[in-house]
Amino acid sequence: MGLLDWIRLIILSLLWGGSYIWIEIALLTISPLMIVFFRVFMASIFLLCVCKILKLSFVINKRLFIIFLMMSLFNNVIPFNLIAWGQSQITASVSSILNATTPLFTVILAHYWPKGEKATLNRIIGVVVGICGVSILMGFSFDDLNNSIDGQIAILLASVSYAISVLFGKQIDSSIHPAISATMMLCISSIILMPIVIYMGVDFIAISKIESIIPLLGLSIFSTAVAYLIFYKLIKNIGSNVMLVTLLMPISAIFMSIIFLGESIAAQHIIGLILILIGLILVDGRILERFR
Repeated sequence: MGLLDWIRLIILSLLWGGSYIWIEIALLTISPLMIVFFRVFMASIFLLCVCKILKLSFVINKRLFIIFLMMSLFNNVIPFNLIAWGQSQITASVSSILNATTPLFTVILAHYWPKGEKATLNRIIGVVVGICGVSILMGFSFDDLNNSIDGQIAILLASVSYAISVLFGKQIDSSIHPAISATMMLCISSIILMPIVIYMGVDFIAISKIESIIPLLGLSIFSTAVAYLIFYKLIKNIGSNVMLVTLLMPISAIFMSIIFLGESIAAQHIIGLILILIGLILVDGRILERFR
């Protein structure tokens, strides 16, 4: 990966890492399902405006529509709801560690996927080392395994879902602008979720409160719309390596807690950070090539 793609990956980790803060604030006033729906719905409206400003045209054939439908399901509808429910059952540290398994599932699935990237030993070792780093960074304890098994399975299934979505995303034609890809995926996700939300009922009073509007705007515009513009650009450039972002997200969360919440940095954070960086270097592979 080039330097610019590493910068994009770090920015994406900050945007997605910040989503947990927006969600925590929004949960004080509205339900998880409403958060998921308005997250994708408001982001799709924002991106439609972006496409209009950039004068991008939506020329989508049947093959691309099916890919975007799969991306909508496996990158939005399924994992967003699994994570929203799973996090209500388990601790944040376990959730972060299980979410960090996404690159491992991606490496494994890509190996068997038609025209997928073949798994190499350094990539597998790198991802495992990175997951160990996340475990130390988040202060994992074996007592945490006493959390709900169902909740842990939900987060793991969300990780598998994300991995599958990336493999579909790699099949998008390189000529398709990232804004078109992101807009199509989020619009389809909104259409899928809308009947469910209407059936469950919408609390417009709760959503209209400033305590709900601010986190929803932050979540939908920055952590979703802008994030997916970067995400699709990275898929085009680095393929399945884009899911390495889940190893970087805990680092972003820790640093944001230090900066905005005044928390102090501990030895476990430094050790975890070093292990994650070693894991990323192993996956990248360029430094290893110099010693061969």
